[in-house]
Formats: sequence, C-alpha cells, structure tokens
Amino acid sequence: MEKRLTFVLTASPYAGETAGTVLKLATAALDVGHRPAIFATADGAYGFVKGQAPAGVFDVGAAAQAFLARGGEVHL
Repeated sequence: MEKRLTFVLTASPYAGETAGTVLKLATAALDVGHRPAIFATADGAYGFVKGQAPAGVFDVGAAAQAFLARGGEVHL
C-alpha cells in the first residue's frame, strides 16, 4: 500500500547530517513504492541550489538532484 510521506527540512545542507539523512530516508521511501515529499524551508532550501561542490562530505546537492530525477517532490 502506497503511503504519502512528508519530510520537513530546515537545517542547512552542510552544517550536520540532517539534510543528508532526510534525503536518504526520502529516497528509501521511493525505493519501496511510497510517495515522499520534502518541504524545505529556511536554511533547508540551500541544499537544492545547483552547482554545489562539497569536498569530503555527503553531497546533498547531488542527492537532491537524484531524488528529483526519480520522481520525488520538493517544495521550497
């Protein structure tokens, strides 16, 4: 049974693990057939800015693009 999941992301993309965790959870929900959506507000919206090139940390921007490419929803 498909479930609708909404994640609220307010943490900046590289200040900790929150943004990466939200994207990993939302992607895992897609993998099992659910309909996840991420509501990004405040600093959480910066994870969806294109062209970021972080070094040595989880690439939130690339994970966000992959999530969107697979049909995930993001609301800014």
